[in-house]
Amino acid sequence: MAEPVGAPERMGCLLVPELPLAALLRAEPERASAALAVADGPGPRACLLAATPAARAAGAAPGQSVAQVRSLAPGLEIRPLSPGLVRSAQAALLDVARAFSPRVAWLAGGAPDGAALLGLGGLERLFGDERRLAQALEQAAARAGLGARAGVARGPVLAHLAARLGAGVVRAGEERAFLAPLPVGLLAPSPALRAQLERFGLERLGELARLPAQGLGRRLGPEGLRLWRLARGEEPEQRLQADPEPERFVEEDEPGWPLAQLEPLLEGLRPLLARLADRLGFRGLAAGRLRIELRLEGRGRDARELELAAPTRRVATWLELARLSLERTPPRAAVEALRVEAEPATARRAQLDLFVPAGPAGSRLDEALARLTALAGAGRVGAPEVRDDHRPEAVAVVPFGRPPAAGPPTPGEAGRPALPLRALRPAEPVEVERDSAAVGVRLRALWGARLRGRVRAQAGPYRLAGGWWEETPLGRDYYDVELSDGGVYRLYREHATGAWFVDGMAG
Repeated sequence: MAEPVGAPERMGCLLVPELPLAALLRAEPERASAALAVADGPGPRACLLAATPAARAAGAAPGQSVAQVRSLAPGLEIRPLSPGLVRSAQAALLDVARAFSPRVAWLAGGAPDGAALLGLGGLERLFGDERRLAQALEQAAARAGLGARAGVARGPVLAHLAARLGAGVVRAGEERAFLAPLPVGLLAPSPALRAQLERFGLERLGELARLPAQGLGRRLGPEGLRLWRLARGEEPEQRLQADPEPERFVEEDEPGWPLAQLEPLLEGLRPLLARLADRLGFRGLAAGRLRIELRLEGRGRDARELELAAPTRRVATWLELARLSLERTPPRAAVEALRVEAEPATARRAQLDLFVPAGPAGSRLDEALARLTALAGAGRVGAPEVRDDHRPEAVAVVPFGRPPAAGPPTPGEAGRPALPLRALRPAEPVEVERDSAAVGVRLRALWGARLRGRVRAQAGPYRLAGGWWEETPLGRDYYDVELSDGGVYRLYREHATGAWFVDGMAG
């Protein structure tokens, strides 16, 4: 994560109060009005970290033990802290900040709060002023499912305080006036320094700021001198550096009970995918690939990747691909936790024509290809590509690209269209009855898994040889035959083994 370094600039701060509760309500927004609290772990000795207004009205307060809260409010719902949900909420807050500025850093506030810092660098000119910029930050966080407060000031400490106190914007030159009435404890001095300030009767930052600088360091030490400068609004000049780490779009959740059937598992995946789509949308990105990791009962893991034919943010497409993957290879045990990661990519855009009616969206074809890929398997959907090899079956399947320009049709003999041949891959073995008395090779009858009959007409052989430098050189004699039932087939005989195979069928 980027650290504050360098030159001065105005900074913004997006603060999420009671982050564990906000992370839970981001995943379950319908529970916002319920009497709900979050503890730092399971069991009666766990400590409450946050509570909804309804839970506070029932007597719950952060810092109480679960046993104490149960005695005051027996019907209160208490959830243990979910690290996965908290990590996802932190990442979503950083996504919101990165949608405004490339210079972003995570700042841990007073637990259990969390805040994202962002360098503004003249960004307020796009919004008119800093107050409108702060409102835009809060609105963007609300769209991401997080009730954040925004603060704008000079330096990270002041911006964090402005967000924490709901002040919004601390204008340049007003830092000292903003800090003066605040209690000293807001700057989190060490217990020893705080006790020393209390002995001196210093309770407000304004009182500390009025002390003379001479001898202050000798009496209060380096920490006291740093606190005195902060109280005067003299925060060290800092600048956020662009985050060099690769961006990761990950959502996690723990349902709280094992998911043993497909439909509940898909319903558990749906909100994760929806939150991923929202986060990608903030950045103008789409998912080029999805990775799903399931934590199973008994400490097992199930990891799978969903290949997308083209980048997309459509949750319905992701969910359908997940369904196909889970139906094809179900998890070995019930699922206890879910983790989904999107590999970001640029969404494909289509240029519309002024004179041609708009057709179906290009993404529809991509989604159909993605579904076919999930059904048929990776590497089985695409366009055939001929390899540089003598063998006719030496082809590969490559992803679909732009179709080539249409050329004139290739006529067959006497201007008639050539008879299409449907290749059989792999070639199927057949039994052949030959007339050894005839000159050359005369085929009389053949039978196999899909054909049976007498040979009415034949053409060939057409010899194919190659790969003489290999251990088993290529040597085949090809024949085109018409059977008594009217079917036309192409078959060949291997020189090395003498075995016969049907290679294709007309029609």
